[in-house]
Amino acid sequence: MDTRYNDSFVVEGKLALPYQYFAGKTGSRFITTIRDKQKIMGLKCDSCGKVFVPPRSTCERCFVDISDNWVDVKHSGTVTGFTVIRYKEPHQPLDPPYIQALIQLDGADTPLVHIVRGVPVSQMKKGLRVKAVFAKKTTATIMDIDHFRPEVKDAVQLGYTYEELEIGMTASFTKTITETDVYLFAGISGDFNPMHMNEEFAKKTPFGTRIAHGALPQCLCAPVLGMKLPGLGTVALEITTRFKAPTYFGDTITCVGEVIKKLEDRKWVRMSLTWTNQDQKLVAEGKALVMPPQSS
Repeated sequence: MDTRYNDSFVVEGKLALPYQYFAGKTGSRFITTIRDKQKIMGLKCDSCGKVFVPPRSTCERCFVDISDNWVDVKHSGTVTGFTVIRYKEPHQPLDPPYIQALIQLDGADTPLVHIVRGVPVSQMKKGLRVKAVFAKKTTATIMDIDHFRPEVKDAVQLGYTYEELEIGMTASFTKTITETDVYLFAGISGDFNPMHMNEEFAKKTPFGTRIAHGALPQCLCAPVLGMKLPGLGTVALEITTRFKAPTYFGDTITCVGEVIKKLEDRKWVRMSLTWTNQDQKLVAEGKALVMPPQSS
């Protein structure tokens, strides 16, 4: 130990990264509830009414034990501060640049630190309303909340050129798939498979009822790419899709497209695509390679 300085001393040592620590009783319940129930909970102090997320067993204001006073908070909240991670380090959850924000969830009085996606860095701001997106594969960590995303459905305008596009831009389109849609699609495509058309036949299938053609909800990426992001004038060069669950008559499907990579040599853009139903169940996922409209 070096004590040559009057106002401080120096202890030399090494710090090993990454490090691990035990979440403890309180933190473990917080994380396992996210993992098992996709619910976010906090601890409330009855004396002052303050709700802590992430939870803590003792109120920082009243110094009373609140370890058993669990309450639910909303999945949505407000960004109270943020930073942009621009350097690459081992063990980071994402490749930079990405946004790390303080998010005060509705019903909580303290902010939670997490990742925000679906908004370009240049458009990120305090006061942005965001909502939790839960991970498809759980890890029993805070990353069982995969990220937070802006609540607005369409965060961008039409007709973005390559130069105007930024990684993180997002747009969506939502439609309820009706019986009429399925019949019209059968006529257009020529696919009259009784799995889609005949209820008695469909009852004998693993689905137990009629389902929509897989390509029908997949088509919802067309208004996203061609009319919203990048927008009018876009040429789709390649679209790949992996189907995860059936679409039933009456399901409301939302397709979300997000810019994930810019290819400078050709001025093309790669986008991620997801299709979810009204229960937030993943119906399909994929990627698109597009040529954005050129500037006039």
